Amino acid sequence: MDGGQRYWAFLSYSHEDSRQAGWLHRALESYALPARLVGRATPAGPAPRRLRPVFKDREDLAADPDLRARVDAALGAAASLIVLCSPAAARSKWVDDEIVRFKALHGKHRVFAVIVSGLPNASLLPGREDEECFPPALRLHHLAAAIPGDENAELIAADLRPEADGRALARLKLIAGILGLDLDELIQRDARRRGRQLATLAAASLAGAAVMGALAVAAVVSRNEARAQRAQAEGLVEFMLGDLRKKLEPTGRLDVLDAVGARALAYYSAEARHGLGDDALGRRARVLHLLGELRDERGDLAGALKDFQQAQPVTAELLARKPDDPNRIFNHAQSVYWVGYIANRRGQDDVAEKQFLDYRRLAAKLVALEPGKDAWRMELIYANSDLGTLLLRSGRTQAAVEAFSSALTAITAVTEKSPDDRDSQKVLAQVYAWLADARLAGGGVSEAMASRQGERAVYERMLARQRGDAVAEEALVVNGVAVARILAMQGRTREAITELRASTARSESLMDLQPDNTDYQAQAGFAYAALARAFLANHDVAAASSAANRDLGLAEALVRKDPTVAIWRGSMLGEARVVRIKIAAYGAPGLSARRLALAPAAPEAERLRGLERSGPANISLGRIAAEASLLAGDYESLANAPDRAQADWKAAIDIATRHGMAQPARALDHGRIVLTQAQANLLRSGLNGGERPAQRKRPNRPVDFITTDDLSQ
Repeated sequence: MDGGQRYWAFLSYSHEDSRQAGWLHRALESYALPARLVGRATPAGPAPRRLRPVFKDREDLAADPDLRARVDAALGAAASLIVLCSPAAARSKWVDDEIVRFKALHGKHRVFAVIVSGLPNASLLPGREDEECFPPALRLHHLAAAIPGDENAELIAADLRPEADGRALARLKLIAGILGLDLDELIQRDARRRGRQLATLAAASLAGAAVMGALAVAAVVSRNEARAQRAQAEGLVEFMLGDLRKKLEPTGRLDVLDAVGARALAYYSAEARHGLGDDALGRRARVLHLLGELRDERGDLAGALKDFQQAQPVTAELLARKPDDPNRIFNHAQSVYWVGYIANRRGQDDVAEKQFLDYRRLAAKLVALEPGKDAWRMELIYANSDLGTLLLRSGRTQAAVEAFSSALTAITAVTEKSPDDRDSQKVLAQVYAWLADARLAGGGVSEAMASRQGERAVYERMLARQRGDAVAEEALVVNGVAVARILAMQGRTREAITELRASTARSESLMDLQPDNTDYQAQAGFAYAALARAFLANHDVAAASSAANRDLGLAEALVRKDPTVAIWRGSMLGEARVVRIKIAAYGAPGLSARRLALAPAAPEAERLRGLERSGPANISLGRIAAEASLLAGDYESLANAPDRAQADWKAAIDIATRHGMAQPARALDHGRIVLTQAQANLLRSGLNGGERPAQRKRPNRPVDFITTDDLSQ
């Protein structure tokens, strides 16, 4: 601590909160700071190994005849003030006076609030004033003379209540605030410590099992000890699956759970030889779900599928034992969903649709059993949304619009009841996004933009509540690309570029935070592809080339990591290559150079057409395969191979027609790179019955295509 300061904190509380004050005092002084942080500069001096002493006046000033003078001296010697906030504290003149005097000595920036009961700022709610937990001196700013002003103070507090931060997180928040440290560092350290505890408990359980086989008397003792240890271990597992995950998810650092999850499985493997009860089997399945999610996040689809497939028969067996138990229905539904999810990512639509239909059946059963429970209604919303994505991808656009519209109505009702629930807000945003895609596929451009704006508003509210929310940040990358696409369709290219620059910058920040997150890499690739197209439409070849190079590097890295992911090897890599070809052709100084620039289009078109033919219907892959075929036809045309050129162009039209693209002939005609007038007329006559499509004015052309006029000599 700095000179003159003897206490890291002064604990101020009402006598009615003595029990909570005693716990907090012990919790703060017993916390061991990670070794790498000890000695780091803090606002109160070098960080200590342990945060002691903390002043607790009910003990430190017992029977003192000059209590006021001692309190003043302790306040002056304290580096910070911790106020336990409750209705009793809000009424306590003693607590309020300690706050006023501390602020007069040190200012307001070293005061930390801890909520133990009551309601923050309830004094502003008519009829609920008695629930106020903040003392007046915390609610108002103070002038230099410590006279209350009339301006409400903004106060951020830790919250000991189980439904809020809980004791573990509240303690870490306080320590981080007092020492000026990054809360995430302390959370990670605490997670690792709990992982070590879990491993120790597992080992102790094995040792206890060995003793039980040796001595009858010792067996009784060991059995009791093992039960206690099992209860502690399973409590740690529940903490990992619940509170810890909930706190880590917004930071984008779920990787911290890897070691804890692996040790939890080791614990259950050790216990399995003695038989696992239904509850333990259920927890083991949930751990497998979590580890599968983490592996999926890193692009290890094979490992993720293995985890989910291990969980599915376990949850199925548990459900068979109690077929009407809602919790068992829910747990099995998660196994079914995740197996379908992996199939969906691999483009195995027949498998995915079967799993998703079963998932919807289970979700509907949950709602039928407990129709008033929002959690079960959410499961049915998820199931319908998943099916809607399959409908959209297979070209069943109107059915997809109906599915997503139904989901939007249901999730809106849920979020209106619980506007602060983060999970339901995420679902609301995702349904908006899918509905936008379905509307756009059906030609509803303005309706799609309205849906995307609705999605954006949800994520912006999430970020306003929790700055740095990685889920919302990633979603805004996707939203920005989608909004830019619509702007481009409306001819608003410069606005589209602004949106895409923001999306790529956001993507880079996310990848810096978590470099091995393949979702971040994939979304960044799509954002850079869209940005390259937008720059090219704005005739900025250098900027387009830079964005396209970044896109191609991301796409190739993902395909090297796992070539079984359909979207990576298909539309993502294909688009990266097609955009690069278009940029090279655009900047080529003459027909000969242009022909060389277009040469890679022929093998790429063949590759993409093979993927498009062999896999399930995928409109995104179809679009890029059609575009590559157009470029291949242009190359063959410049290479004096008109028959092959016509074959490529016809293949493009066949693909577009098969995927239900609106006005395929006109759209593909605008995708052309170079045609002689005779070739263009021949193509048009074959596509449109001799009718020449109206020429699109340059300011209104879509970002996705380069017209023949763009490349005229």
